[in-house]
Amino acid sequence: MRKSTVLLLAAFIVLLLSSQASAVRYSVGGFGGLVLPLGMDDVTSSSMIGFKARVAVLPSIGVEPNFTMNKLGKGEADVYGEMQERDGGDITSFGIDLVFGGIEGNLGLSVYGIAGLGSATWSREGLDDISKLSYFLGLGVEYGFSPMVSLDVKAKSLIMPNEEGTYKTLGISAGLNVYFGIAGGL
Repeated sequence: MRKSTVLLLAAFIVLLLSSQASAVRYSVGGFGGLVLPLGMDDVTSSSMIGFKARVAVLPSIGVEPNFTMNKLGKGEADVYGEMQERDGGDITSFGIDLVFGGIEGNLGLSVYGIAGLGSATWSREGLDDISKLSYFLGLGVEYGFSPMVSLDVKAKSLIMPNEEGTYKTLGISAGLNVYFGIAGGL
């Protein structure tokens, strides 16, 4: 996990430095919301928070490194024929998403798609941690109040492959983006 995190961070720094030379826009933001387990019977929905930065490398394509912390609720699992309560645990992820569509923080409504790659770790009480290369897919809607500030609402899935298939969650979140750079930003 550490090696993939370092590689993802290095790729983001290279993109950030190259984008500064061409004076494109970038943003930072935070978000929070609800995380829903998909097809996982032994956990329940709970909350999530996260932070992100976005660099527009082309007018409709951007790169968005992000860090997210998901808290899953307790659930029940069948252990040798007996139902037992199990800790939902925490999933922390670091990833880099490719965002495409309306991503430059314009005034009004913009829709964008999300496809990403990253590293996720699921920590649960009484069980070994699971750290995997993970995938992200989603859709977002951004509403620009001004050239500098926008409201961002998105639905984004986290997909962690495992030996039996995948662990999947769906995060539904809202947050604010603050834009910098050209086109009226700071």
